[in-house]
Amino acid sequence: QVSFQVSGGKPIALLRVKVEPQPHVVDQTFRFYHPELTFLKKTIRLPPWHTLPGAPVGMPGGEPEMFVRCSDPDIICETKNMGPGEPQDIFLKVAGGPSPQIKKFFVAIYTDAWLAVPVQIWQFYLHSLQRLDVSCTAGQATPPSLPGRGGGAVGRCSSRCCCPQVDPDGAFLLPANGIQDLYIGVRPRRAGSRLIYLHLVDVESHQLVSSWLLCLSCRQPLISKAFEIALPAGGGRGCNKRITYTNPYPSPRLYFLGTNRPDLLQFKEDSFEV
Repeated sequence: QVSFQVSGGKPIALLRVKVEPQPHVVDQTFRFYHPELTFLKKTIRLPPWHTLPGAPVGMPGGEPEMFVRCSDPDIICETKNMGPGEPQDIFLKVAGGPSPQIKKFFVAIYTDAWLAVPVQIWQFYLHSLQRLDVSCTAGQATPPSLPGRGGGAVGRCSSRCCCPQVDPDGAFLLPANGIQDLYIGVRPRRAGSRLIYLHLVDVESHQLVSSWLLCLSCRQPLISKAFEIALPAGGGRGCNKRITYTNPYPSPRLYFLGTNRPDLLQFKEDSFEV
């Protein structure tokens, strides 16, 4: 309420102002997955100021200085002007919470020192996940287990993962305040590093129960034999090759064949018994 008064203090008019906050118009959305209870440090390059909508045109003195502000005061958000013609970056330092917490905040970008009207508003999501480091060998199955903890009541849960094999498969009963182990079949085809996200969701309430970040470190297998195959370039013709294998065990065994390049190599039979 705004009051207009004369010199004697007598009000001559009253103005009642009703403010209705409007939601942000989000220009970009960023989503990060990070281990729980750790700090996320991220540097994001700002676009050139003249490409931003609402940027001033024909400013004297060259490029304007850009300012950033974060909606969460506990988050470190800053930017520095590196000089004329140099790109400008935003530095973020965010403290992650326990899994499966999701932190949401906004970053506003300004081109005026009074921070009157933002030219861009960015939305950020930080997913805190439990981290599990898995060391494996290419072509070999590694079944890591993850403990799923139940809440205060019995619930039906289901796992969502970007890897093919999860046991138990489908919906299962998670006891109250109990632990249900989840077994994941990891069989990478190539050496290197990879991240796998696994989410445990309550089927009835559609709420997130637990989240994991699997950090795979895959090494090359031990090479026992090497073969060289020559193919004509651009001929479209393949090559057939027979390879003998001797069973080193005293009893018959069933063997399965696999390759990291199924687009180039096909087997006549995927399994054999010797």
